[in-house]
Amino acid sequence: MKIRRANKSDIPAIARVHLECWRLMYSGMIPEDVFKTLEPKSDPRWAHVLEGSQFGDEIALVAENNNLKVIGFAHAGPEWGGHPTIESELYGLFVVPEHQGRGVGKKLLLSVASALVKNNTNSMLVRVRSGNPTPRVYQALGADNLGLQSVNVDGVKVQEIAYGWHNLRELLEREKELRN
Repeated sequence: MKIRRANKSDIPAIARVHLECWRLMYSGMIPEDVFKTLEPKSDPRWAHVLEGSQFGDEIALVAENNNLKVIGFAHAGPEWGGHPTIESELYGLFVVPEHQGRGVGKKLLLSVASALVKNNTNSMLVRVRSGNPTPRVYQALGADNLGLQSVNVDGVKVQEIAYGWHNLRELLEREKELRN
């Protein structure tokens, strides 16, 4: 598996991964019409994401399998919610279902953390919708529970929990020690 910066040619694959993961996690919780807006042909957000990662302070990475097929992606940048002690936010981290549980998400998260540290950013949070099973992964990587809030997603009120790392350097050092 290889982690690399995303580019415009990855847009259809990123949109596919995002849609697959959302269908798996949120089917039954979010109206079916919302999924139609995420179809690769009708979802314009990915061009904007990649433009921000190439010319701004955002990061967009993809994970490829040995056949060079995109199996996951991560997107991060400045924290949007005005958190008083956190500088950056992991906006999304998705891995296709057949590759979940194999360390792909962890490698993407650590790669994002490393890129943020190189950009002199030392803290990051991620917001997770209630019912999403990933909080245990973030907690295993040392994230603190930063609180719960209600948000409106396409007319549907959902609960989100924020998890965060106040020191990304510590996260990277701890993971490096575990590998040695």
